[in-house]
Amino acid sequence: MQIAIRVPAARVKRLVVPLRQVPVLPLAILLLLVLTALLAPVLAPGSPTEQNLGKRLLPPAWVGGGSWDYPLGTDLFGRDILSRVIYGARISLMISMTAIGVGGLFGILVALPAGYLGGRVDMLLMRAVDVALSIPTILIGIVLAVTLGPSYEAVISVIVLFVWPRYARQVRGETLAIKQRDFIALAKIAGSSRARILIVHIFPNLVPTLLVLSSLQVGAAIIMEATLSFLGVGIPPPAPAWGVMVADGKDLVVSAWWVSLFPGIAILLTVLSLNLLGDWLRDRLDPKLRQV
Repeated sequence: MQIAIRVPAARVKRLVVPLRQVPVLPLAILLLLVLTALLAPVLAPGSPTEQNLGKRLLPPAWVGGGSWDYPLGTDLFGRDILSRVIYGARISLMISMTAIGVGGLFGILVALPAGYLGGRVDMLLMRAVDVALSIPTILIGIVLAVTLGPSYEAVISVIVLFVWPRYARQVRGETLAIKQRDFIALAKIAGSSRARILIVHIFPNLVPTLLVLSSLQVGAAIIMEATLSFLGVGIPPPAPAWGVMVADGKDLVVSAWWVSLFPGIAILLTVLSLNLLGDWLRDRLDPKLRQV
């Protein structure tokens, strides 16, 4: 004897529609990027820095003259493009996540007291943010590269300088709005200290905004790292950074297009996926947009 179970159509729609709205392709690309970075020694067919001048500028395997030993071809020094792209994912993620973590934390520590205390504290801290936003980041990168030489630390420092004022401005605006709500007034009446109000009551309400902002800033950090590396003031060669690879092929676009094309595609897909994910998170976490 079979028992038919009827599920209301409205309930099915509530379960299915959110799944359709999930950005599956961007999430798949980002998951592939993370797995590639973590498993780079396993996935890469060879060393990303080993040179073989006898195999220099081999085209991709599906092009005449190519070899499946080098599926995406080789660069000017005979290094495997596929291995360098795979290891480049590790470098981009490491630098962007470190810089976002440091810059985001510093921006939050500046913005929370500025937004909550207001007055002279707010004015002083926000003027510091305005000064940081007015500094040309690329120029700072060039100065650091000339002073300290191209290095991972210099790139991370430049990205931190680029990121933290954006966190500070966004978090300060959210804090100004949250501190006007009733539960903050009740916490004050209950005798909560300023530190407890900031940590327990205000900061948890900032998490959705921080998630959206971080997803967008990671893409911006990857672009910044690639830009600095392209200009020769970022990751020192022969490290397989995507920006370095694009710079290596800038004079070979006609004769050896694959040298810069594949790292460029990696940058494009990564940043585009992060931006699409950030837009989706904003739509899902913002109550006003979610109601629409």
